[in-house]
Amino acid sequence: MRYFESISLDVRPVMSGHDTFAIRYGWSKKVYDRIQKSGLPNVFSEEDAIAYFGVGKNMLNAMRHWSIYLGFVSRDSKSHSYHNTTERIELDKVSKVRLPSTSQLYNAKQFFGKEGLDPYLESPSTLWLMHWTLATNPSLLTYYWFFNINTKSDLSRDDFIRQLKEFIDQFENFSTVSDSTIKKDVDCFILNYSGKKRKKNEDVEATIESPLTELQLLTRPAQNQIRASRGKKGSLSLHVFTYCLLDFWQNHNPNSGTLALEMATYDECSVGRVFMLDDEAMVDYAEKLAISDYPIAWVQSAGIRQFQLKDGYSLADVIKLSIDNVKTYDYQR
Repeated sequence: MRYFESISLDVRPVMSGHDTFAIRYGWSKKVYDRIQKSGLPNVFSEEDAIAYFGVGKNMLNAMRHWSIYLGFVSRDSKSHSYHNTTERIELDKVSKVRLPSTSQLYNAKQFFGKEGLDPYLESPSTLWLMHWTLATNPSLLTYYWFFNINTKSDLSRDDFIRQLKEFIDQFENFSTVSDSTIKKDVDCFILNYSGKKRKKNEDVEATIESPLTELQLLTRPAQNQIRASRGKKGSLSLHVFTYCLLDFWQNHNPNSGTLALEMATYDECSVGRVFMLDDEAMVDYAEKLAISDYPIAWVQSAGIRQFQLKDGYSLADVIKLSIDNVKTYDYQR
């Protein structure tokens, strides 16, 4: 928790705004198109917004919330206007969204614009990047705590809520968060990653699963129990793994040409933590990197296991290569 403690004074907790609606397929593309084509400063507050998006008021709030915190929409805090993210539009300080590495790959225009890579979220690579964006954002306390602080694989809903509240209470600078708000955020988190069974006579709309359930990071062995699925991730490509590894490296160890396997596996915001990869899975990716075209060596010597940049290459060089490879190999047309 050392990293979180070092930045906690700058963290503005976000645990509401979604009205307990999980992310839905189609939302990001629909918001992108509306902002792009309408020219309206705030597409979420227009009189016809509910009719245009075809949702109720609460779900419209959720569309706005997830558009911002997935990093696809930027809010101008001065004009209260909303803009699709591109390589050039920086996210505002209010939303505290941190895009992976640079916005050269991860932005709304890249995925949802004309010739967009994945407008309908059909590629697991897009979903892994969305998850990375949520789980490495310290303002999203529920997501950050579960993937970066929590060490238990099995949690009951009540234990999740209790331990998250204990974590929040450690930081005096955080505004008081009600028990009800914490419970709703935990429930929404669970829906985002594991969905729920449809109850008898329940509206089908209420049980549509979030695209993040495809990642199979969580299971529900019982109604009020969740289990983290640690280990190999078959749908996580080498290129997305490398892109996120380099993002972590750049943000947490930028002045070093090496990155210890232990740090990349267990530190906050590491690929091992966020993607729930165990030691075996991490070594598997490391060995694949070693025989790939990436200028990253996998070094195992005298008990030391680490990634090492090859001579003549910088992190920026390898990040650019990883972006090119994600575009070329993960989104073949």
